[in-house]
Amino acid sequence: MAVSGKGIAYTLGGFVLAWSGIKGQTLKTTLTDLLKGQNPPATQEAAPTLGVASGAGTTAAGTPETTGGSYDTAALEALWTANGGDPSKASVAACIAMHESTGNPEAESSNPDGGTNVGLWQLDTKGKGAGYTVAQLTDPDTNARVAIMGSANGTDWSAWSTAPMCGV
Repeated sequence: MAVSGKGIAYTLGGFVLAWSGIKGQTLKTTLTDLLKGQNPPATQEAAPTLGVASGAGTTAAGTPETTGGSYDTAALEALWTANGGDPSKASVAACIAMHESTGNPEAESSNPDGGTNVGLWQLDTKGKGAGYTVAQLTDPDTNARVAIMGSANGTDWSAWSTAPMCGV
């Protein structure tokens, strides 16, 4: 069985993104240190994580989380893959989340079916997010896992009206 170079690149890229977020460094700083052959410093107090609002920490899965801020595309891709999403579908998943919630994990909107669209992927409490509370769906890791299941790991975005904006 051959090892895919693309798969290795995605894995390494995900590791670098996760390391940056966990250590509180910018992606640029981490990559610069690695390219120089240096170990990235343990922490960097003032640096924001992965384009997420400063003051952010990490979720249980080790991905960036916000404190009243929003996720950028790179952080959404990292969140998707850290929660078991197919790395080859991460850019589309991030695009959809940006169109759905502008990267705000606490975004909520009414749905014509009487449910509430919640979180990064705007999961409908009477649709793909059924069985979860609004509070549960505002958790970025939970929202990502439910979006992964609800989209058949990024292969079926038919429930998301923003999918055509992302080339799906």
